Amino acid sequence: MRIAILLLALLLIGTVEADPLFFPLSQHTMAKEIGPYADPVHRSYTFSQDDAQAVSWLKIWRDRKPHTVEWRWYSPNGRVYYRSFGVVPAIDGPVGDWGSCIWSSIGIKGYEVALMPGTWKVDVIVDFRKVTTEYFTIGGHQAPCCC
Repeated sequence: MRIAILLLALLLIGTVEADPLFFPLSQHTMAKEIGPYADPVHRSYTFSQDDAQAVSWLKIWRDRKPHTVEWRWYSPNGRVYYRSFGVVPAIDGPVGDWGSCIWSSIGIKGYEVALMPGTWKVDVIVDFRKVTTEYFTIGGHQAPCCC
C-alpha cells in the first residue's frame, strides 16, 4: 500500500509532465468509422470509392498540459489536400481519464477524393512535431506501407 501511495505522489508532483522530445502516443490506426465509445471501427488501410470516409485515429496518454494536434492529408500527387486540427485536453486530476482518443477524417463517397485513387498519406503533428505518418489507399491496391 505504501508503494502505491508513493507512486501516486510522484505522479502528482510533476513526473506526468511530457518530456519535450517525447510525445506519449499510445495507439494509432486508420479506420472506416468511429464507434460510440470513440473506438475505431473497421480498421483498414484500404478504402474503396464507396466508403463514406477514411479516419485517422489516435489514442494519446494525457499529461498536465493540453496538446494541439494537426492532421495533414496528402493526395496521391503528394500535395496537401486537407488539414484539420484538434486539442488533447490536460489530465483532469489523478482519477481522470488518462487516455484521450482524437481523430480526423476525409470524406470519400460523394467527394472529389473518390476521383483521386491511389496511395494517400496523413501526417499527424502534435505540438508542431510530426509523431506518425499513416499510408493508405483509396480505390486501388493496398498501400505499400501500412505500419
